Amino acid sequence: MKYFLFPTQLEAEPFEELCPDANIVISGVGMAATAATISKLYVENRLNEESVVVLAGLAGSYIGGLEKGDVVEVVEEKCAELPERFQRKYSVEPYTSLRAVCSNSVHGKGVEASGAEIENMEGATLFAMAEELGFRAVEIRAISNYVGEEFAHWMVYDALSALAEELVCLYE
Repeated sequence: MKYFLFPTQLEAEPFEELCPDANIVISGVGMAATAATISKLYVENRLNEESVVVLAGLAGSYIGGLEKGDVVEVVEEKCAELPERFQRKYSVEPYTSLRAVCSNSVHGKGVEASGAEIENMEGATLFAMAEELGFRAVEIRAISNYVGEEFAHWMVYDALSALAEELVCLYE
């Protein structure tokens, strides 16, 4: 079974319009909400080694080589705000032909890139739980902004439209 996990309903809506029969789950924003949602799916026996969970949503770019509206696949995640001695990188094999990137999972603003190309708020949780519970994790992100940029300059709807178009390929 394939699940499409979105942090917010806003992020899910363009894809839901294109694929109304997809298994869409709204997790809530952040690592704790994502952990709770994935745990619930597991406890309800909806996740197993055959399952694929596609976490999809917006991300901010640290680098100039990624433009607003670009859609990427995250293949490496870390919880960037933990002390360095506790940081762990989670890696997965690419699932798509999208550009593969490294990401920081963060709680707030002001986190240094430290080798990451993008940042988001949920990805490391997905990868950690997939490793522990044995399902396939896929993370697809659309660039809506540059890290540190004022929200007024974000391209949310353009990024979500591009994200939905890429996700249709994973649904079919």
